[in-house]
Amino acid sequence: MNLYDAIYTRQSVDRIDSISVESQAEFCKKEVIDGQFRLYSDKGYGGKNIDRPAFKELLGDIESGKVRRVIVYRLDRISRSVLDFANVIDVFQKHRVDFVSTMEKFDTGTPIGKAMLMIVMIFAQLERETIQQRVIDAYASRSKRGFYMGGRIPFGFTLKETMID
Repeated sequence: MNLYDAIYTRQSVDRIDSISVESQAEFCKKEVIDGQFRLYSDKGYGGKNIDRPAFKELLGDIESGKVRRVIVYRLDRISRSVLDFANVIDVFQKHRVDFVSTMEKFDTGTPIGKAMLMIVMIFAQLERETIQQRVIDAYASRSKRGFYMGGRIPFGFTLKETMID
């Protein structure tokens, strides 16, 4: 089976200050090796998550072993969520797929690209742990102030509304 480069483009809305999926693809084609590529494009989808039809198809093709590299115009075409981005990069690494961003000159097929990826992953881990700590702190604070913390009310007890300042 011949492996190919996958070009992924995404544009949430048509705006004057927004680069079209067609223009993104033209930039990405300059990075293609040996002319073998397939275009995956999600027009009209935001970057808040990775729940997009063409992106899901791309992930399926990666898991099927068809893709050697994923090329994007900018990092945020994959996702604006650092957590989603980190999870996607994990999938790429698991299937030995390199990642190239044309504008940031980010290529995991090079030593510096791999180092940059590790930096991104460190910040993703930091974000995960920071969110986790905030949730723990918020629960502890609310519990100390007498707020109901959820769950099933024990048998024989009733939930009473309280006003706490």
